[in-house]
Amino acid sequence: MGKQNSKLRPEVLSDLRENTEFTDHELQEWYRGFLKDCPSGHLTVDEFKRIYTKAIYKMVSSVMKMPEDESTPEKRTDKIFKQMDTDNDGELSLEEFIKGAKSDPSIVRLLQSDQGTSR
Repeated sequence: MGKQNSKLRPEVLSDLRENTEFTDHELQEWYRGFLKDCPSGHLTVDEFKRIYTKAIYKMVSSVMKMPEDESTPEKRTDKIFKQMDTDNDGELSLEEFIKGAKSDPSIVRLLQSDQGTSR
């Protein structure tokens, strides 16, 4: 088995730098975390639910009232996953995840706030 590339491609890093408020270091850390959690480079809906529930939903639900279609971690992750899985193959590629996260300001804010707590 070959080793996964632990660095983002320069063009991807440049795009993320321009479209988010993450630093280069934060972007690389998120990418390494993605590869650790998803060594295949793809994120299944079950993996997405596990990661989202563990890290993000707990933060959000404690400070925000969630709409009915997002009232549980499962409902919220199903909704987000369907929006991000643009090719409807049941998996998120890194590109789909990046594009989906960038298109949802609440996810970008949550990812940015999580950076401060992971250090």
